[in-house]
Amino acid sequence: MKGFIKKAAAMFLCAGLLLTASGCGEAKPVGNIGDVELLEGDVYAIISILDYGEITAKLFPEVAPESVKRFTELAERGYYNNKTIHRVIDNYAIQGGSLNDDGTDGEIPDSRYVPLETSDAAYNFYGALCLAANSKGCYSQFYIVDNNTPQDIDKVIETLSSQLADEAIASRLLPEDKKYYEEYLNTLKAIPAEVKEKYASVGGLYQLDKKSNVFGQVIDGFDVLESITATEVVEGNSMDDEKGTPSKPINAIVIESVEIVKIEPEVTETTTTTKKGGKTEKTTEMEIEVETIATTTPPETEPPETTTTTLGTLVSIDR
Repeated sequence: MKGFIKKAAAMFLCAGLLLTASGCGEAKPVGNIGDVELLEGDVYAIISILDYGEITAKLFPEVAPESVKRFTELAERGYYNNKTIHRVIDNYAIQGGSLNDDGTDGEIPDSRYVPLETSDAAYNFYGALCLAANSKGCYSQFYIVDNNTPQDIDKVIETLSSQLADEAIASRLLPEDKKYYEEYLNTLKAIPAEVKEKYASVGGLYQLDKKSNVFGQVIDGFDVLESITATEVVEGNSMDDEKGTPSKPINAIVIESVEIVKIEPEVTETTTTTKKGGKTEKTTEMEIEVETIATTTPPETEPPETTTTTLGTLVSIDR
């Protein structure tokens, strides 16, 4: 698979160079709202899972520079090697990379946390690669969105608006809760139409938008993702146990490695001049290389912790 990705990237680069030369090139899109594809200068990660296979994700340094930098640094020094996917919730997400392999990271200096990075170009669509956040920010744990159920956000807006307008329901809400739901409703209404359309098409977890750092998007290995989420799980992760949601894999799911690859063309022009029949002929060779950044051996927070609130028939919202 690695070879396939690299060959495909190189082929795309050739096409891109031809388009640029002819004046037909277009600026590449940023983030994961539109189609996500590998272009010249892009960086992607190959996440190898023991006995499952590889998940390849394009990274978004323009969207979440600090998150990409942190993930890349950890991958390059082998931090993720032999770490586990400790949290698996079918039709929700898989999560791993914690320092203690159980969702905890011990005492981490505040200075080591990456601040929350949000963008209008990246969302928690199906296959989004994100750094999990806690109250201090993000450290090393990442999750991949596994919810591919179409999400009708306009329907949620309609339902929540109706519920808040129902005096029988609204009268049971505390003032602070009513304010929260009203603000949440306004947040949903502000979601751009193209984002709503993509959630309705591919699915995802729009409830987590702006609560974690979306810094990449899976482009290959969805079958691996689905195989992981089909694994048998039991209780054992406290934040999910509180909600009655088993999420700890019975058998350890091990991250073999995370390899970071940059598509960096190296163009070498060699001009040979020969005279034949009184004419001068020139031949030019162009070579394109894909640089692989190798990982090393290892040395040494969850999608945001969510609380589901349901009042009467009020819509469930992750807070």
